[in-house]
Amino acid sequence: MSIWDVKKDSEREEWLFVPHVSVGPLRFGMAPDEVSASLRSNAPISRHVKRTSGNSELVEAQFTKLGVTAYYGKGEVLACVAVDALAGPQVRLDGTALVARVPSEAEEWVCNHTDTHESDLIYTHAADPGSEDLGLILRAQRAGDIVLTRPLFLIREWAQRSWDCIPASEWSTF
Repeated sequence: MSIWDVKKDSEREEWLFVPHVSVGPLRFGMAPDEVSASLRSNAPISRHVKRTSGNSELVEAQFTKLGVTAYYGKGEVLACVAVDALAGPQVRLDGTALVARVPSEAEEWVCNHTDTHESDLIYTHAADPGSEDLGLILRAQRAGDIVLTRPLFLIREWAQRSWDCIPASEWSTF
């Protein structure tokens, strides 16, 4: 794969998203060693302690080959999962694919979904659509000359304060 290649859906693992509970095999609240075991990996490719804009510490663990970044909050428990648009698993909610989609189509879906389910619709400081009720932010990530969705799956507290909880490195991933 070259730097801009995007995996086809048929080449991706299939995961399900249960809002505020789990993303594929990952359950919110897991410890780092439990996440590694669930991803069938002994250790992440890289692990960094970062400060958020709210000046609290968090741990970021990148599982590059899997296309997954795990963010651990207070007490080093899983609080957020970012799925890479290029190489990450395909994550579905109510049968809808959320990874590597055209952002305008994903935005239309989240608008319709939140309206139908009478849940909130939010936009982040970066104009990314999402929902605190779902614990979902649909970010955009560059894939050569196009952009595709890079969803963030979050616990409710982080969804309500995403700017303060998620590190600048995630917001600048494009």
